[in-house]
Amino acid sequence: MKTRIALTIIGIIMILQSILYPLLADEAIAMMFNVGEEAQQVLKLFQIAVAPLFFMVGLIMLLLRKAQLATARTLLLAFIIGYIPTFAGFYFLAASPLTNAGIADFIPDFLMFGVALLAYTRPKS
Repeated sequence: MKTRIALTIIGIIMILQSILYPLLADEAIAMMFNVGEEAQQVLKLFQIAVAPLFFMVGLIMLLLRKAQLATARTLLLAFIIGYIPTFAGFYFLAASPLTNAGIADFIPDFLMFGVALLAYTRPKS
């Protein structure tokens, strides 16, 4: 897979998440978590706080699309390594009685990880 395409896909998904997290926080929290009003407010603050991080990663991916192959592969490797502990977090989140989270809630993350892994292991310039 072309690294440029992989970085574009990941960048767009991350930026979309950064926009949608704060906009849909109330609906997503009510749907995914079995918690009271106060915890819902804390979760909403967390959604708002994490959105700029997704935006930053998305921008980095989009702005470095034209990087040399070695640089693009290093960026993809950092993304892959960073996502490995994220999957452990997804497991604990889905296993918690406080959540209604399931595998479908993490599809964008699995997609980005798969694209990054494919582009890293079979890169094309």
